Amino acid sequence: MMAVALIGILFSSFGGGAATFDMPAFTGWSTGLGTMFPVLFITVACGACSGFHSLIATGTTSKQLSNEADAKPIGYGSMLIESALGIIALISVGMVYDTYTSGGFGSPAVAFATGIALMFGAETTAVYGVIKALLTLAVSVFALTSLDTGTRLSRFMFSELFLKEDEASYKDAKGIRQLLAHPLFGTVFMVVVGCILGGLSLSQIWSLFGAANQLLAGIALMAVAAWLGNAGKNNKMFFIPMVFMLAATLTYLVMTVQKKIVLIGAGGAAWGDWFQFIFAAAMAILAIILVVEGVQTFIAQAKRK
Repeated sequence: MMAVALIGILFSSFGGGAATFDMPAFTGWSTGLGTMFPVLFITVACGACSGFHSLIATGTTSKQLSNEADAKPIGYGSMLIESALGIIALISVGMVYDTYTSGGFGSPAVAFATGIALMFGAETTAVYGVIKALLTLAVSVFALTSLDTGTRLSRFMFSELFLKEDEASYKDAKGIRQLLAHPLFGTVFMVVVGCILGGLSLSQIWSLFGAANQLLAGIALMAVAAWLGNAGKNNKMFFIPMVFMLAATLTYLVMTVQKKIVLIGAGGAAWGDWFQFIFAAAMAILAIILVVEGVQTFIAQAKRK
């Protein structure tokens, strides 16, 4: 995911055509996607801080830990591997641009596979074709399994959203909440949302995907900090990254809502713009509600001390 994200960002920066790597490192606070803050931090940073991975870890990474001491080598080691993969992705982009200076390298996944395949042989060799095919398949399979996992997690969280603290399942809910919390309703809702996303372009969903991922990371940090506080343990190390992640993502979401309102008011909004407006506004509102609850929890913990 991090590798494809890096390639996608580079493609956006270079416009998908010919480019060289002798450009200046800093050209100003404004970019084609917006101001450097918060755009610079709206990405799927698997090797640094990722909300999606915080959810996946609850069902996968936790099963790899025989005791709490294993968390650091497994968790931090995985981050180092992800970062190494990001470096490999940058090298593969360099290989692609060096070979196809006129463009035409396809999607980020294909470019990643092509770049690495070129490291092992020319396009006319058998090893090139084999490696490119295997890596393209690997990236595609990873995307499909991530989509499956994301759908299941989304269904679970959607159902949980409509349950009260004393309700174990949808059977305990009353009225319309019982329907909304039903697993079948949540599954159908998520599938419909997925079909809508499939009809949009990458540029219309990628920024919101990155914002949602990093927003979830900030909320995950807040949840862990609250849990440690309730357990009477030190949670101060979480506050700075938590505040930064929440500030960056909420700022981006508010800016997105503001831009879409202006576009809708001018009558130039397409369906993709409406989608971004609705989901950005919904994510911002839900996040603010959670942030308020988190702040109240931290205040209550401070008073108990």
